[in-house]
Amino acid sequence: MTSEAGAVVRPKRSRARRIFIGFALVAWFLILLVPCVCFVLVSSQEIIIPQGDLPGQHIRIWLIMEADERGLGVSNASIIGRTDTAFCEQTDNRFLLWQGRAPGVSYCECYERASAEASWELVSTTADVCPPA
Repeated sequence: MTSEAGAVVRPKRSRARRIFIGFALVAWFLILLVPCVCFVLVSSQEIIIPQGDLPGQHIRIWLIMEADERGLGVSNASIIGRTDTAFCEQTDNRFLLWQGRAPGVSYCECYERASAEASWELVSTTADVCPPA
């Protein structure tokens, strides 16, 4: 397009288009990081991402390479009913297997300590979801 004075006039780009291009660019960089994550997973067998300072409070991704099962395991912990001296932690394990089958598993671990300065001690472990606080 040209104006009457001969200058080139470009159409105005919409805000929605700029937002879409920004999201597409972020998605493209995330796709480019997939081989790096796979390399780290293969070399170390697991990736642990801390979520807090309590024991077991992390996201864990690990490689499953058994004779009958092959794939990935993902573990995520959530805190139930935290006080200064006690808390329970529900851990949900899910499996993405390309060979074999395994159902997801949840378990509950409860911790206590004598005072706010003492270290946490495991009190109980049950193979089920934690009761509501």
